[in-house]
Amino acid sequence: MSTYRKIHGRSIQAVTTDPTESVAEGQVWYNTNSDTFKSVVALEAWSSTTPFPAAYMSTGTGPQTASCFWGGAPPAPAGRTDTVEYNGSGFSTGGALNDAVFQASGYGTQTAAVDAFGRAGGSNKTTCEEYNGSSWTTGNSVNTPRYNASGTGTLTAGLTFGGTGTPNYHNATEEYDGTNFSNGGNLNTKRGYSAGFGTQTAACMAFGLIDPGGANNAVEEYDGSSWTTVTNYPVSAGYGSGAGTQTSGVAWSFSPPQNITCTYDGTSWTVTGATAGTNGSSIHYGNMGTQTAAIAAGRPSSTSAEEFNVSINTVTSAAWATGGAMPTPRLNGGQGIGIQTAGAVFGGNTSSITYPYTTTTYEYDGSSWTNGGARSDAVSGAGAFGPLTAGVAFGGYEYPPNTAKTDSEEYDGSSWTNGGTLSQKRYGLGGAGILTAGMAIGGDSGPPGGGNITTVENYGGTSWTSGTAIPTATSRLMAGGTQTAAIIAGGTTPGAPNGTTGSFSWNGSSWTANPNIVTARHNAIGSGGPTSQSSGMIIAGGSTGSIVSNVESWNGTSWATAPSLGTARNQHGNGQHGNNSTEQVFVAGGVPPPTGISTTEEWSPETTALNVKTLTQS
Repeated sequence: MSTYRKIHGRSIQAVTTDPTESVAEGQVWYNTNSDTFKSVVALEAWSSTTPFPAAYMSTGTGPQTASCFWGGAPPAPAGRTDTVEYNGSGFSTGGALNDAVFQASGYGTQTAAVDAFGRAGGSNKTTCEEYNGSSWTTGNSVNTPRYNASGTGTLTAGLTFGGTGTPNYHNATEEYDGTNFSNGGNLNTKRGYSAGFGTQTAACMAFGLIDPGGANNAVEEYDGSSWTTVTNYPVSAGYGSGAGTQTSGVAWSFSPPQNITCTYDGTSWTVTGATAGTNGSSIHYGNMGTQTAAIAAGRPSSTSAEEFNVSINTVTSAAWATGGAMPTPRLNGGQGIGIQTAGAVFGGNTSSITYPYTTTTYEYDGSSWTNGGARSDAVSGAGAFGPLTAGVAFGGYEYPPNTAKTDSEEYDGSSWTNGGTLSQKRYGLGGAGILTAGMAIGGDSGPPGGGNITTVENYGGTSWTSGTAIPTATSRLMAGGTQTAAIIAGGTTPGAPNGTTGSFSWNGSSWTANPNIVTARHNAIGSGGPTSQSSGMIIAGGSTGSIVSNVESWNGTSWATAPSLGTARNQHGNGQHGNNSTEQVFVAGGVPPPTGISTTEEWSPETTALNVKTLTQS
C-alpha cells in the first residue's frame, strides 16, 4: 500500500503554525494547535490590477511582468500613436508609434515588439513597425493588408493570421523573420477577432467571428506550414485573447456574451471557472504571457486591467481604503507629516471663502483624528517633512496680507516651536528628509511678484543653508526622500501651468533627470521614506487643469500607474513618512471647493499569502 511518504518523498510534518513560504502545491502538514491536517492548493483566478491609462482598445504583447500595449481607438478610424508599458504592477508611458493605428496585430516582447497590419488613417496599414523598448522604427510592407488579425511569436519569428479585409474575413497567414513578410498556409476557417498564442511553428487560434454566422468555436493549430482543425473551444465566442504555448495555453473571451477562460493542453480545453472579467477584448493582442500568468487590458470604454494567475498564493491587490474623517474639512494647501498610524495635517483653510488660513493641527492614529498643537503661522502651501514627533513646516502663503513666508516651525508631537528662517520666501514648495537633515525644494517666491524658482535649502535642525538648485524652476511639486537621496516630480513650470511630467533624483551632490511621470500634474501629494529615491515613492491626486484621482509609484527606475484614490482631490495633506517603504502613506482633506474634503484614504500595498486549505473527509 502506498503512503504519503512513498508518493511525495516526505512525511507529514507536525507544526504549531502554518508555514508561510517554501511550500509546494499539494504538500500536507498537521497543525497541532488547530488539530487539523492542511495543504496548499493552486487557484486559477483573474484579479484587478492598476487601471489602464486610457479607455481604448489596443494591441499588446509580452509577459505579464514586462508587456507593452500600443495604438487603439477612439478615435476611429484615425487610431492612436500611444504606447504604454506594464511592469507587473503599473503602466508607464513608452515611445510613440510613427503611424496612428488601431485593430492591429502584434507579437514579441516589451523590448522587441512588432506592430503589423491594422487600420491607419481610415485605411488598412501596409507597413510594420518595430519597438526596441523606447522607440518605434518603420519596417517593410505586409503582403495582405487587413485588421483584427491575431498575432503571436517573436520579432524574428512572428506570425499573423486571419483578420478582416474589405469587407470579408481572411484566412491568410503571414510569417515575419525580422525583416520581411512571407505567406504561410491558409486557415481552414476565415475569421477575425480570435485568440492566438504559441510560436511561429507551433501556434493555436481559437474561436472568433466568421462571415456569415457571427461567433464560432473552431480551433486550429499551425505547424509552420499548414493549419489543422482540432478540438473545439467549449463555447462559440468572439473578441478575446490568449497566452502561452500550443501545448500549454490559455484563452479568454468576453463577447457575445461569453466571459469565460479556458486552458489548453494541446489536446483538450478545460474551463477554469475564472471569468475574464471586463477585459477579454484583447482583440488584436499578441501572446499576453503564459498559461499561468497572463495580462488583459485595453477594452474600449474601460480603464480596467486584470491579471490571470495560477498560483498557490492568493494575491491581494494594492488599494486605497477609507480611514477616519477629520473634524472639519481641510483644503487650499493643507500639508502633512508622519505616517499612516502617527501623522498630522495642518495649514490651509476649512472652506474656499474662509480666511485667514487655519492654525489648527489634527493628528491621526490610523483610525481617528484628534486636535494637536496650534501653529503660530496660519498659511497654505507650506513645505513639510519628518515624523509626527519631529516634524518641520516651512514657507507657505499667508492671506491676509497676501505674501509668501520664510518662517519655519518644528513639531514635537504636541506643540509647535519656531525654527530657522528660510533665506527666500516661497510657497508651493517640496520637502524631503528629517528634522536634523531636511530639504526645502523649489516653490513660488511670490506674491507680491515672484514666480517659480529653482532654490534649494538644507535644514540641519536649527538653520537653513544654501543647497544645489533643481534643474527647472518648479512650484507646487511633489517630493520625498532624504537630504542625500531625494526625488521630485511634477509641479508647474513657466511653460506648463497645469502641470509637468518632469522628475529628478538627488544623490547628495547632483540632480539627475528621471523618466517622466505618466500624467502631468501639480498640487498632488508626494510621499516617500528614506529609500524613496530608489523605490517606494507615491504621488496621488492633484490637478491637471482638472482635479484627478490618478496615482503613480516610483520603483527606482520608472514611474508607473497605481490604483486610483477613491476621491479625486487637490491641495491635500499627506504623510511625508519616515519609514523605508510606501506602506504607511495616507492622504487627507483637499479641494474641491467650496467646503473641501474631510475624508482620509490609507494606502495598502499588494500582498501575497499561501492559499491554505483545511483537509476534511467531505
